[in-house]
Amino acid sequence: MFTVALRALLFYLILMALMRFMGKRQIGELQLSEFVTTILLSELAVLPVSDTRIPLLYGLFPLLLIASVEVIIAILCQKSQKFRTLINGNPITLYENGAFNRKSLIMTRLSKEDVAAQVRINGFSDMTEVSKVILERTGKMSVLPKGSSTPNQSGG
Repeated sequence: MFTVALRALLFYLILMALMRFMGKRQIGELQLSEFVTTILLSELAVLPVSDTRIPLLYGLFPLLLIASVEVIIAILCQKSQKFRTLINGNPITLYENGAFNRKSLIMTRLSKEDVAAQVRINGFSDMTEVSKVILERTGKMSVLPKGSSTPNQSGG
């Protein structure tokens, strides 16, 4: 039991260091690739923690490999707009000029009510006060009030 506890502590520290190395933001701000990496790292760490027959090196190598791939992806995303779009997608306009974009709502699996709720969360009483609602790459919605080019952002 002591060995499992020691391994759990070791992998906790290693995962914390790897997440710091990858430059992770808050969970609500993770891009899709970052979210997948986070889940994958946690799954990879479970096996060598719970099965003491697995050498620690066998557990560490996949962690380091996945973390390195995530860092390389982040660097490529910074350097290439095309690669960034491929990995992270583009912002999607959900509402504009008094009308919902039905195709965008279907694609994102959001309802008009979901968008209206986010507009209210941003401090607007209804959709008539809004010129545009954009679903950002981060999953947050930007709400542009009528007569303004400055977005209000909220988690979504």
